[in-house]
Amino acid sequence: MASIYVRMKDGTTRKFEHEGRAGGSYTKSIRYEGCFAIIKGEWGDETAIPAADIEEVKVEKERRW
Repeated sequence: MASIYVRMKDGTTRKFEHEGRAGGSYTKSIRYEGCFAIIKGEWGDETAIPAADIEEVKVEKERRW
């Protein structure tokens, strides 16, 4: 399970927090293609953010004991 935080160059932070989905271990994921960071949600929805607008990407994975 993961939550993704994208800090933009304008100082704002876009949050993609883990929501969960019944029926498996669905979670948020991120991939980088060309000049975009693409965040994929638990239901397959995607958000593409231009790399030129991003200062930092942080992925927090939930610890399971």
